[in-house]
Amino acid sequence: MSFLSVRFCSFGSVLVLGAVCLASPAWAGGAARTDDDDPNVNAKGVVVNNILAVLRVSPNSAGKLCLKNLDEMHKVQKQLDVEETAQRSFDIGLVRDVLESDMESVISSCSQDARTACEGGVAGQNARLGKICSQLAELESEDQGDELQ
Repeated sequence: MSFLSVRFCSFGSVLVLGAVCLASPAWAGGAARTDDDDPNVNAKGVVVNNILAVLRVSPNSAGKLCLKNLDEMHKVQKQLDVEETAQRSFDIGLVRDVLESDMESVISSCSQDARTACEGGVAGQNARLGKICSQLAELESEDQGDELQ
């Protein structure tokens, strides 16, 4: 059985692992990229980092799919760092596209978890979190508007 299989074998262990990861200082540096050459990656990185700011305060709010998608996104970010260091321009573009897609998956799977945390009182902890929670609510409104079109 592989490490990943063991890690995701039970929902409870995933939540505990996720809570530890989100609350740990190591994950504080595990933010999404916002310094990329691609402005789309940067824009999505800002949204992901806002979601992470909320989930770090309320790590138990992060669901299994959210944690899985965050893990995948961080793996691709590391791969992009490798490709950029090696200066393989074709691979960089491909990995950047995968990263953007992974960021969309994180936003899709984690934003509801973060909004739930906001509704649970995280927004009242400080002005920054209150502002982030408001932005997440606006993001949800925009998504619903897109579905109506």
